[in-house]
Amino acid sequence: MDAFAALRFAIGGGFLLAAASSDLRARKVSDRWWIALGSIGLVLLAVQLDVERADAAAAALLGSAALLFYAIFFGDPLLDQDGFHLRPLRIGLFLAAGALFVFPAALHAALGEGLPRETLDLYSLPAMVVIYQGFYWARLLHGGADAKGLIALSLLVPTYPEASPFPLLAAGPRAEGLFRSVFPFSLVVWVDALVLFLAIPLGLVLANTIRGDFALPQAFLGYRARVDAFPRFVWLMEKIDDRGQHVLVLFPKRGTKVEENLSRLRAAGIERVWVTPQIPFMVLILGGFVLAFLGGNLLLAILRPGA
Repeated sequence: MDAFAALRFAIGGGFLLAAASSDLRARKVSDRWWIALGSIGLVLLAVQLDVERADAAAAALLGSAALLFYAIFFGDPLLDQDGFHLRPLRIGLFLAAGALFVFPAALHAALGEGLPRETLDLYSLPAMVVIYQGFYWARLLHGGADAKGLIALSLLVPTYPEASPFPLLAAGPRAEGLFRSVFPFSLVVWVDALVLFLAIPLGLVLANTIRGDFALPQAFLGYRARVDAFPRFVWLMEKIDDRGQHVLVLFPKRGTKVEENLSRLRAAGIERVWVTPQIPFMVLILGGFVLAFLGGNLLLAILRPGA
């Protein structure tokens, strides 16, 4: 494992461990963690590019990513709940980020050259900043901290790290080369975190079966808790509706009137109710980061026999 890869692994692991701890305690992660992690990633990449004598194209992509990254945390947005706001400075910064994004391709096209692999890989820097924000707005990422954390990781580990003998799982050269181009490292972290997430329903159903609370399908989604000792960081899966009927809500929405529902359930003589836990996704992203760094891309591992 080279020095840059080891440093990125240590920094990313440390920051994600702190973020996961905060997520476990309060289900919140301060933006300052992601501002710091993304900034360290940008500085570290700038140092690496200087050491490797990278060209102006790489510096342009670094600048584009930096403008898009800091725009997430500073300044007023162009679009909010009140509609579109004309903010000339912010629009100018976005245009500058776009120009820097286009510059490497235009430069090499003017020289009659194709983009070198190193420059092509760095296109993921600004691209993933935009893509993860799109994932958040599309509800593929349910928490703002999840999106910001993955964006910061994209800046910290912009390309696949040189971490030999890791990762332990790898596909053949052709499949791996393709995935490296279209599947940036931070996306591997997210996918590996989702794989870990899939283990949660299995753990829940096993625990419920051992406790004698097996019931389908809710045993895969949550567990039973006492009404009079209602736990923190859960969603209530049962309620008494306006017609007085006891109903099960498999996928409860945020903002439901928990105390009112608990009072109705208590009045109906119900002592234990099904709840679904609010998963601290930062814990899974931490696991996904370690797994991606040391284990590798699980999709590549699936493709390995045919690669």
